[in-house]
Amino acid sequence: MIALLCATPFELKSILSVLARTSDSHAPGGMRLVTGKVGERDVLALSTGVGKVAAGAGTRFLLDRYRVEFILIYGIAGALSPDVRLGDLVLADELVYGDVGVAHSGGFEITGPGLCEDGRLVFHPSFPATPDMLERARAAAESSGLPYHVGKVITCDQVVLDPELRVHLGGTFQALAVEMEGAAAAQVAACDEVPFIAVRAISDELSHDFVGLEKLLEYKGQTRRSVWNKRARLTVTDPGTIARAKEMSRGSKTALASLTSYLSTFLREAWQVPP
Repeated sequence: MIALLCATPFELKSILSVLARTSDSHAPGGMRLVTGKVGERDVLALSTGVGKVAAGAGTRFLLDRYRVEFILIYGIAGALSPDVRLGDLVLADELVYGDVGVAHSGGFEITGPGLCEDGRLVFHPSFPATPDMLERARAAAESSGLPYHVGKVITCDQVVLDPELRVHLGGTFQALAVEMEGAAAAQVAACDEVPFIAVRAISDELSHDFVGLEKLLEYKGQTRRSVWNKRARLTVTDPGTIARAKEMSRGSKTALASLTSYLSTFLREAWQVPP
């Protein structure tokens, strides 16, 4: 059984058009699990919610409940390299936590999570993709005709809106993209020795400045009227924020279109399933 893991409902929609005979199944609160078919293969598609805890919990749920052959982690991401452009695919050959380590007065050192192995604590600075899955992912990217890159992707529990910070992260990690779930899902999969690959489509380029968009977020406990009143005020007091939000929305749609095309090719060709 193939498992597809993403964060948000709109990322989940990018796979639904690819699957046949879909139906909703039980999932933990806040998550949505859709089962379907590609040819005669069973496929699970789970949206977990945003962030590392949600991704880790969702992955654990799938592995405990189903006989998963491999996991494809997918969704949108922000570029950390000037060579990675809007709508491009990034195939992660390595997933790295960008915010797990040791903090001290002199700075911050990335260590990755500490896992117990043979009675001792071993730190894992990164989680490399399963080589066979990476080659299948690369072959599907070639067949899709979409522009793609292979390289490191970092996972942080923050949305990185500032271009200067993205430049810093890209240089520090020599990474191509940043997102919020991949390394956590990979960690759980790796602990169970389940093959995995992560594929991201770029929704915003390195130079894009989206500082201020946090003002538009909807928080738990807010009424719908309160949200719309806040956004209405911003159209007057800070119209640039609204313009940047529309730019990000357009970028997300472009990225999701690339993902839909790619996932259709990957699921057919990686497993030699006829269209």
